[in-house]
Amino acid sequence: MSVPLLVFLHGLGQTPQSWQDQITALPAGTRAVAPWLEGLRPGRPADFDLEKAADAVLAQLNRFGVDRAALTGSGLGAAVAIAAAGRSPEAVSQLVLSDPMPRTPRLAGALQRLAVRAMPAGKLADAGLDRARMIELMKVASGIDVRRWLPAVTARTLVVAGSQPAIVAAARELADGIPEARLETVPEAGAFVPQEAPATFNELLYEFLG
Repeated sequence: MSVPLLVFLHGLGQTPQSWQDQITALPAGTRAVAPWLEGLRPGRPADFDLEKAADAVLAQLNRFGVDRAALTGSGLGAAVAIAAAGRSPEAVSQLVLSDPMPRTPRLAGALQRLAVRAMPAGKLADAGLDRARMIELMKVASGIDVRRWLPAVTARTLVVAGSQPAIVAAARELADGIPEARLETVPEAGAFVPQEAPATFNELLYEFLG
């Protein structure tokens, strides 16, 4: 694979370890990193800011001494990847966007936050979050709109979506907004394709990057 660096960006409520199935399947010789999203690292409470998170991703290029990188993001990580590719098009060679966050009506957002209140505390703790912090971040995430960056994206782009209708609609909107983007749906997965259908996702990911 000719990608100089592959950066995996986790979603809200996930951790860098969420990419374990992809990291273990890396093609030989591929350099990869799965950082915490800026503002979500446990023990370092901070307000989440999409542009700051995107800049932190671009800083990985300096860390590894490369001029360009491929970005793979899930959920909120996909939004960060788009922001990075739109702000610095020359720095991103390929984008693989999984399960992008749909723009949710106020009522749907409120229902999602109620669902968080019912989540086991242990699941949130794995991501270094508690319910109050997760609900706060969901409110921030629900206001994110990446469409302003789409026309500036020059990276080859693959959008992957599971079977949830809202996710499919968001994925189709993204693919339509990025020149020559390719859309793939994975019926056997719901909202988390890399974790729910890792073999299918890995095949799509590494075939596209190769």
